[in-house]
Amino acid sequence: MKRKNIIFICTDQHRVDTLSSYKKDTICKTPTFDELASQSVVFDNAYTTCPVCTPARSSMQTGLYPSKTGLETNSYQTGARTHEIQDTPFLLSRRLNSIGYQAGFTGKWHLGVGKDKTASEEGQWVIQNLDKGFMESAAYLGYGSLPTDVGYIGDDFPGHGCGGWRYNEFKQYLKDNDLELEIINQTKDKRPGDHSTVGEVTSPIESTIEYYLVERAKSIVNHLLESDKPFFLNVNFWGPHEPFFAPTKYLDLYRNVEIPQWESFSEDTTNAPRIYELLRRPELDWSFFQDTLRHYYACTTHIDAQVGRFIDYLKEKGIYDDTVIIFSADHGDNQGCHGGLENKSYSMYDDTTKIPLYMKPAIADYEGYTQHALVGTCDIYATILQMAGYNLNDSFGYGDGRPLTGFIEDKNQPWCDEIVTEGMGAFSIVVTQRMFRKGKYKYVFNGADQDQLFDMEVDPNELHNLIDNSDYVEILLSLKNSFADWMTEHNDIIRDSFCKLNRIKEWKLVK
Repeated sequence: MKRKNIIFICTDQHRVDTLSSYKKDTICKTPTFDELASQSVVFDNAYTTCPVCTPARSSMQTGLYPSKTGLETNSYQTGARTHEIQDTPFLLSRRLNSIGYQAGFTGKWHLGVGKDKTASEEGQWVIQNLDKGFMESAAYLGYGSLPTDVGYIGDDFPGHGCGGWRYNEFKQYLKDNDLELEIINQTKDKRPGDHSTVGEVTSPIESTIEYYLVERAKSIVNHLLESDKPFFLNVNFWGPHEPFFAPTKYLDLYRNVEIPQWESFSEDTTNAPRIYELLRRPELDWSFFQDTLRHYYACTTHIDAQVGRFIDYLKEKGIYDDTVIIFSADHGDNQGCHGGLENKSYSMYDDTTKIPLYMKPAIADYEGYTQHALVGTCDIYATILQMAGYNLNDSFGYGDGRPLTGFIEDKNQPWCDEIVTEGMGAFSIVVTQRMFRKGKYKYVFNGADQDQLFDMEVDPNELHNLIDNSDYVEILLSLKNSFADWMTEHNDIIRDSFCKLNRIKEWKLVK
């Protein structure tokens, strides 16, 4: 049986409510994703392993929760035990290579920088940290972890990339094609930690990082098709993560559109966990977030158009119908929810923890549907491996993931009704967090801060914290015990401390 080509398209900081498959009346226009959804299993209860870039992406490559990869916050920041993904046999690329797949990669990486730390902005931070006396950075001198270091064919874009606009390869592309990038009305006077930079790209669409990324993806596919081996390609957009640099063509679609404020925007935040204040912008009214959302939606529609251009290319090559396509994102974006939260991390609301997840099988005219099972980032890793025909022959298995392929043929296959999201923070103030979703309930453990409990059926906007409601004492105890069992099964590093804090009886050391 011929093995199928597999393409994984990943966006960054992508709210699910920009897609009509998750919110029918969304203002955001995404015709390409809408068409892809009609041919896919659409998971409407998919959660990230962590609402931060590096940790979530480490799970995509390893099938493990970030507390196991050590990449628990963004690169070179407090709270991460390592800042470079380790080259191990169970990496997605290495496992695919081992069964004869070519593995291709382009776009955002954010799982390390190159061996030459002077060659990238984030690599230079390592050297600067050493100069400041932070000795932990010394471990990364002489060591690098980029896609081509770990078995991928394609591009090495080190670190976060700040939208990708500053990479030398992109600048060379502009030069080679006689293009000049022009961005007007950029946000000025940002404070450290603010994450809502906007701008309007007035130069041609061809001058954008999103257009360039698709050109790179097409070039890599051309190269991969020269071999008779099947291929896996990971295409990673830097957006719609800020900076929200939106082309005029797409910004015009939203420039004068009134966007209703979130139901949670004006909620009373007096009793919210204090750590959430790191991302709150109480000095800003809805008009600020409405403006950033206009740019955010424009960037999303632009990405949608570029994905459409890539799909058209696959159809021209005659390989679209016979190719598995998975679409997802690393995490969501607050965009003013819950009293003006900006960016992501720290909070565990669905705005940031829920992710889009489509799975289009290599079946022509497949009729897509919506699947309600609770699934997560690690399941993407397991799904890709099973679709590639990888046979498990070691104790590692699929890590913390479970293949989703059974849902293609069986909408009602047995599935666990639990999923977990981890958190440590994104800046240099860390907090151990866990979100445990079981059935309709969401329990959030906020370390030393106040916990949260939500009934997601009656309160989908998470406006009413039930943690101190006496009517939910038994439900909360049951959730905590179920969560402790989950942590035992998955060897969660905080299990013992969680049980001790919550006085859960008969807790045992995790072996």
